[in-house]
Amino acid sequence: MPTLGWIQETGLDRFWERGSEPGTSALPSHYGCRYCHQVFDSIAAREQHELEHPLLNPTMFYRDRELGGTHLLINTPIQLGDIGARNVSRLELNGQPLGSVAELTQALQSVSKGFFRVTYSNEALEKCLKIEVCIADPQQLAEVDQAFRMHFSSGSIADPLLEAFTASVKHCNSVSRYIDGLVRYLHGLKAKDHQSDITAFESFDKRFNQALASLNDYTTPLAAALRAVIRFNRNDFGLMHCASGLPDLDRAIAFFYGDDLASSTFASPDAQLPVDQASEFILANLIPVFSDSKLADIEERLTWLPVKYRSLQDTSKLNYLCFRKAVAVEDMGAIEKYRKKLRHDDVFNTLIGET
Repeated sequence: MPTLGWIQETGLDRFWERGSEPGTSALPSHYGCRYCHQVFDSIAAREQHELEHPLLNPTMFYRDRELGGTHLLINTPIQLGDIGARNVSRLELNGQPLGSVAELTQALQSVSKGFFRVTYSNEALEKCLKIEVCIADPQQLAEVDQAFRMHFSSGSIADPLLEAFTASVKHCNSVSRYIDGLVRYLHGLKAKDHQSDITAFESFDKRFNQALASLNDYTTPLAAALRAVIRFNRNDFGLMHCASGLPDLDRAIAFFYGDDLASSTFASPDAQLPVDQASEFILANLIPVFSDSKLADIEERLTWLPVKYRSLQDTSKLNYLCFRKAVAVEDMGAIEKYRKKLRHDDVFNTLIGET
């Protein structure tokens, strides 16, 4: 089985096997460093030397956020200073060289919709960034949010409602990616709750990931709330530094991150957000009674949630709830029981060790 580097080595061998002067070696006898002028007798010696050269990684920034991916959506008007670069000596926009990041910003400022290919590099590396400019119309954003609340505040995400929602916002072409993120979120809920005819339970997180990708660059309260629900599903509590706008969820997030359970706060019944059954069960049936219940009561309540609605992350949250209650009532046997259940969990293993 070929290994990594097989293509490079085979290509090099074939290059030198094409022919050489009689009496000379078919392979080169010296190998020059690709970063300085030193020469070495073998490839291995050259590679060992090149490790000493620091790799200056060309990096682009958007509003102080490092762009680790290859795609960027710009949906609000940009200003000078919004785009930055580090260790970049060459910059091209759609194949045309630019003199500075300021020139790139000015070029993007002049359009409200379009696709661009940015190549940025230095002597060591070259990278490519695909930029989509689609400046969101604030009125269309508000219209989409209102339509979402109108169609899904009851908690139902039946197909006729999904079809009615997409039809009602079809004309909002400046926020099509935003709409796609909302729909992907709903499809993720349907898959996780076994309500989808086209997406299996095992693919619910794929739909959530697509929703995050589409909603990541939008700052509306609705987008923030959906991102929080998705990260709650994934047990990404450490990433949730800002309030989600969902009081019950924020309270639970802090608890699962190791804090004491805070007092409940009022949540408007007029602003309901559809979530998956497991999350709703934890937020509505377990967290509110945690402080006043016995461990046996909580364990009994766990049987109310059918296993088919639980992901591995949900199961970890349920075990952590029982662990915290066992600690609160100083039940050493239960503490050890749930510690064993959680010891291989990447999120909770450090928390159970500190308690």
